[in-house]
Amino acid sequence: MKYLIFIFLSCFILSCSEKKKDKKANMTPTVAIKNSDFHTSYGIYSIEEKDSISTFKIEQLVAKLLPTYKLADSITAPVKENKYTITQFSNPKNEYPAPSMDYLQHSAHNLSEEEMNSLQSPKKAVLINFSGTHENVIADQIQINSIIDSLIHSSTAMVTDYITYETFNSTSWKKDRVASFTAETKDITSQFTIHLYRDGDGDFCRAVTLGMRKFCLPDISIENISCRDSNSYASLINLLGQTLLELPKITKDSTVLLDINNIANDSVKSRLLNSLEENALKKGVLQLKSVEPQEGDDYNTQFQIVFNTKGYSSPQEEQQELISTIFGATDAITFIEHEEDILSASNRAKQKLPEFQKLFNNGLEPGYAILLKAPFKTDEDGQEWMWIEVTKWEGSTISGILQNDPFQIADLKAGAIVSAKQEAIFDYIYYHPDGTSEGNETGEIISKRAQ
Repeated sequence: MKYLIFIFLSCFILSCSEKKKDKKANMTPTVAIKNSDFHTSYGIYSIEEKDSISTFKIEQLVAKLLPTYKLADSITAPVKENKYTITQFSNPKNEYPAPSMDYLQHSAHNLSEEEMNSLQSPKKAVLINFSGTHENVIADQIQINSIIDSLIHSSTAMVTDYITYETFNSTSWKKDRVASFTAETKDITSQFTIHLYRDGDGDFCRAVTLGMRKFCLPDISIENISCRDSNSYASLINLLGQTLLELPKITKDSTVLLDINNIANDSVKSRLLNSLEENALKKGVLQLKSVEPQEGDDYNTQFQIVFNTKGYSSPQEEQQELISTIFGATDAITFIEHEEDILSASNRAKQKLPEFQKLFNNGLEPGYAILLKAPFKTDEDGQEWMWIEVTKWEGSTISGILQNDPFQIADLKAGAIVSAKQEAIFDYIYYHPDGTSEGNETGEIISKRAQ
């Protein structure tokens, strides 16, 4: 709590009003969102002949762990009973190749370079598909994970989840899929992945899940988001995904209340709480919209988190407010004189701007972002320097997303789409996917002065 001193009467009134509000919230009409069936697909690649997996062994495990599942020649929609299929490949390199080296670089779970190379020429492979009804989907997914674990345990075989397109060896499968999702834990964030990529124009990014279909749940997407703040939007998606697993309902007006404190899973809750910044309320309301999957998405129902509330200058401004409301934000202002050392650092930064303009307009890969420090006129006719994330760079005009709330400009907020002239830019930061960055030499000088 931010304020700890209350008189008893105030606490009593607050408590009554909260109970009344909660009661009203509990009476809000809701609708179930579960799909009627699920589908999973796993390709197991045997690197050595001795690790080849027989059809008989798979049938034995399924009969033991999923006795209601029947072996079928094929599976067609709609699924009205639990089934599975087995397809063996004696020449998988040509018949059913594993993901390429390039793809494995960003989708493999703790695979060595040697393991990724060996996946390009496996000796044998088997594709196992499971489809079933929503009745016991969580328990069934736990058992499916156990079946895969038993098939690759203590071997060099590797498995690709063809719903999320992630690849595991026996160790990472046990750690990331089996141990993270048990009857006690149920951490759904370990069972799906989030794809982040720049939109067609390259201005903003889109994030979409792959893997929610395994739990009869819709996938989740967000469009036109800051590429720089991808971790914040991943946290938002993880919070929504876990919320929907634990309570697969939304209101009839397509909203859902997210509250970190209401998350039952201790692991997910702990990670989210540990990521909070100042003034985090830990809860907020999302507006959802049912949309068709885009090319490359999973063939599944999909909810898009939408930002179209009136009163915001841009969807990004509303996005930023929601992120700050739930997860908090930290802003600070420093008053400085532009002395010779700072001006020299700024001039060095300006000399690199043409290089970054070319880099940006050639198309940045996901995870990269360019921030520029630009001046804004304050309400008192001064200047406040703030960072903007570049979304357009046409000639000498730069447009981007304002990264923080100004201290001295009343009608401007973080997330607003703003513009600046290239000649006015003071410094840059170039962010890399691994979290490292380059630039901001002026900021380093200012920080040293403040010490």
